[in-house]
Amino acid sequence: MRFLIIGAGALGGYYGGMLLKGGADVTFLVRPRRAYQLAERGLVIKQPDGGEFRTPVKTVQAGTVGGPYDIVLLGCKAYDLDGAVSDFAAALAPDGAVLPVLNGINHIDVLSDRFGAARVLGGMVIVGAALTPEGDIVLLGQGTGQTVFGELTGERSARCEGIRAALAAGGVESTVSENIVTEMWTKFGGMAINVAVATLTRARAGEVAATSGGAAFVAAAFDECARVCAAEGYPVPNWGREFILGMWSQPGSAYRPSTLYDIENGRPTEGDHIIGDMVRRADRLGAEVPILRAAMCNLQVYEARRATEIKPE
Repeated sequence: MRFLIIGAGALGGYYGGMLLKGGADVTFLVRPRRAYQLAERGLVIKQPDGGEFRTPVKTVQAGTVGGPYDIVLLGCKAYDLDGAVSDFAAALAPDGAVLPVLNGINHIDVLSDRFGAARVLGGMVIVGAALTPEGDIVLLGQGTGQTVFGELTGERSARCEGIRAALAAGGVESTVSENIVTEMWTKFGGMAINVAVATLTRARAGEVAATSGGAAFVAAAFDECARVCAAEGYPVPNWGREFILGMWSQPGSAYRPSTLYDIENGRPTEGDHIIGDMVRRADRLGAEVPILRAAMCNLQVYEARRATEIKPE
């Protein structure tokens, strides 16, 4: 089974590295700057306990992707999806599959329209990781550490079992789900809540928990997202409410969603693919979502300011 990893950032680098650790045939599709970093330092993954895994990697760039590849693991940011698809489309084996681990939900339709639903898997991961300026991947020890994927139809397949075995060989426990679309929607709803709260407060979970209005604010944001998810046919389970509200009620917690990390570091965000998508669904369904709408406006202002501050190279 040949793997092509799209991007060697936090998630793509982590999963690609663990696959390599287990002996899998792995190639990374990266941009020139990242290719240089990897050639100089290798792929470096740092564990929360201080452990480190370092390995040389094989990289390719757009136009020289090669192939065919059995599994294309999409670990890029949601806003890079269209460009990534153009770069790897010809390299996917006729009976191969795309496994996205992106935030959001709309990418499943985009990929299915391009490749056919039978060549697309669903993926849901909750792994806290960050990419340092030097190019190292640091696991933050946040999140549940879940890695879940499966066929969109819910059927069991040899290719999903093959991916699970390859990840296990590298030390990553994963689950093949028979209901992956529902699991992706649960994460989508939770992510939208977290991004909305963090965007509007610009705060870590512990800071929000320390305020007198924090609990009610998080609960109100949860209710908005839950209404939209339920109207789309994917109600957020009861444990999801308990988990999200509990996460934002821990004094001293340093948790922050990746969108806040991006804002704090002046990077583009996936706000439109998470909050924007949720608001557009709410508009179509006639659901009132004032908190989500405020978060969307906030993110749009941030992106507009960022665009004016970026200086041409």
